[in-house]
Amino acid sequence: MGKKRNSFKLNLFSSPTFDEDGNLEWGQLVHKTIALVAFFVVLYSIALYFIKDRYHDIGAWVTQQMGLLGVSIFTFFTDLLIVPMSVDILFPFVVKWNPYTTLLVMSLASMAGGIGGYWIGRLLGHLKFVKHFIAGFREDGGRLINRYGPWAVVIAGITPIPFSTVCWIAGMFRVTWYKVAIATLSRIPRMVLYYLAIRGGLSFIF
Repeated sequence: MGKKRNSFKLNLFSSPTFDEDGNLEWGQLVHKTIALVAFFVVLYSIALYFIKDRYHDIGAWVTQQMGLLGVSIFTFFTDLLIVPMSVDILFPFVVKWNPYTTLLVMSLASMAGGIGGYWIGRLLGHLKFVKHFIAGFREDGGRLINRYGPWAVVIAGITPIPFSTVCWIAGMFRVTWYKVAIATLSRIPRMVLYYLAIRGGLSFIF
């Protein structure tokens, strides 16, 4: 008789992510990552198709009003705090910028945000408002941290698993800080992947 599966949910479009042994279901996670990238590409392509006449004006506004400093601040706070926001909304408007500088700045800002989130969890995790922010994710996030340690941050850094939330929980579970700092390097390939995917998708419009 085959082993009965008892999956747990991880707030990723309500799809099971753990098997009964507490291991991530890697096939599903890879599929979700690919699906999420495709979703952003299609969404931005459709949206920008209807505003393509103003696309360059919007891009110019982002460049003039935000610049790299504004982009870095937005990225930092998005990945520092648990907010319903993604740094990916910036990509359609920075694809004309120098990719090396842009991706480096965004990656470093994201890493800094993740490390800051770790210290929020570690130093303030006992406070009620902090527990409130992660209440819906604590059980599954704790399972992820207990199973994979700092590798949980690597996994969250690349996949749709909430990066900032996992960093907070890593702090609350007192994962070694420098291991978490190293794990945030996973944001570099993540930024590159999403940037290239969105840039490639938009190339069919512009």
